[in-house]
Amino acid sequence: MAKQSQRINTVILAGAAVSNALVYLLAFARPYNLLDLYQRPLLDLYRLSQDNPTARWWLVGAFLVLGILYGLGWRAARHAAGCAAWVIVLGGALACSFVLLFVYPFGAADIFDNIFHGRILGVYGANPFHDVVAQFKADPFFSYTAWREWPSAYGPGWEVLAALLARLAGDGIVANVLVFKLAGGVFLAGSIGVVGLILRRFAPEHALSGMVLLAWNPVVLYETLGNGHNDMAMVFWILCAAWAVTGRRYTLGVLALVVGASFKFIPVLFLPAASVIALRDLPDARARVRFIIVTCAGAIVLVLLAYGTFWRGFDTLGIGRRVTLFTTSLPAVVHAVLGPVWGEARVGSVISGVAGGLTVLFAMWQAVRIRRDSAWFAFARVAFNILMFYLLLTCMWFQSWYVLWPLGVAALLPPGRVALWAVLFSYAGLSKWLIFAPLWVWLRPLPPQSWRELRLGPAVLSLPWLYAIVAWWDAKRRVRVANE
Repeated sequence: MAKQSQRINTVILAGAAVSNALVYLLAFARPYNLLDLYQRPLLDLYRLSQDNPTARWWLVGAFLVLGILYGLGWRAARHAAGCAAWVIVLGGALACSFVLLFVYPFGAADIFDNIFHGRILGVYGANPFHDVVAQFKADPFFSYTAWREWPSAYGPGWEVLAALLARLAGDGIVANVLVFKLAGGVFLAGSIGVVGLILRRFAPEHALSGMVLLAWNPVVLYETLGNGHNDMAMVFWILCAAWAVTGRRYTLGVLALVVGASFKFIPVLFLPAASVIALRDLPDARARVRFIIVTCAGAIVLVLLAYGTFWRGFDTLGIGRRVTLFTTSLPAVVHAVLGPVWGEARVGSVISGVAGGLTVLFAMWQAVRIRRDSAWFAFARVAFNILMFYLLLTCMWFQSWYVLWPLGVAALLPPGRVALWAVLFSYAGLSKWLIFAPLWVWLRPLPPQSWRELRLGPAVLSLPWLYAIVAWWDAKRRVRVANE
């Protein structure tokens, strides 16, 4: 009976995999083919909808169908087994990724900005943390970029990689888009592989479903292979840190986080938790001292190697630029309310300081709590908590592709509320550009930013906020009942 159930679920998994690929082909690759549209700079959903008013609704329908198939696949993976199921999961993810490679990145222009910053270093030999797109107006990618007056928003690890990719791809528009998308796909594949390695060792009964949670998520696939965002590069290093920490390779775990922070700064928040686990579990004082010395020395060397060539003072870190950016977040709502009264610059500085301070305090609190958490997935749980706290409460500039971060970590955690929360959050991120941006950002004339921000953040994040409150309340109730 059990084998028959496994065969049925394997068939369901195969049907979902084939259906996924067909939806991506018919709803994304055919109407928005990169090879047909690459000569149209800054093409986005707003412009596409001017030519085809039903385009957005077809995309909404496609993501709903993909969500249903994703749920079916995830449920089937929890009851399937055998080599055939593994081949279907990995082959299905590969097929969908291949189809999405040939989609024009109409959800965001970030891939073209990434390409250009890679060219600034790799082609022109300039400094992407100091020199800006506007200085290279003759470049063939100039008309495709959106952030022409801003230096790179990422770290040196990513910019060195982007420079290598840009040199490899040459001057071709399509070649560069494909190469940068493939780089994101490699990091996604690496992340899926690390999830599989960890779960096969510590929770083999959840290994297949954990990989489906990440590898088949429509938002992960669309944002990574469709839009070409680089977030999976950072997630990969977080997962490598989780692999190292669970295997008691604590120095490697901390150094993986340092490397991840050279792509995006977020992994810095997990350093206290990883260090506390190491100091808690190492056998004696000598081992702890050796860990501190070796790890600190390695981290310092990595930071010096990363920033040495680019350093132009603390402006290289881009902190000053980040405090001026607010959108689709709780801080953006506060800024919209108080900015016109007390001055936008002054309020922005205060909000960024408070938000940063709260994020650091929460990360430190999670590190203190992890001392009493002996579960093998304790580091992943803390990373997930920190990411959700940051994205739901203190992130000032929220974008839909940020939802990839917690989903990558959630794949390591036991299936249940955390996984559902991560999936709900991923679809809430989609609602920004599919539902709420068209309602309030597509209006002409464009309403004031404060008017938009008072609506965008609460609309996009309301369901994840509500889910968090209900889950917290229910957890408290369960503890109270257990203690009675």
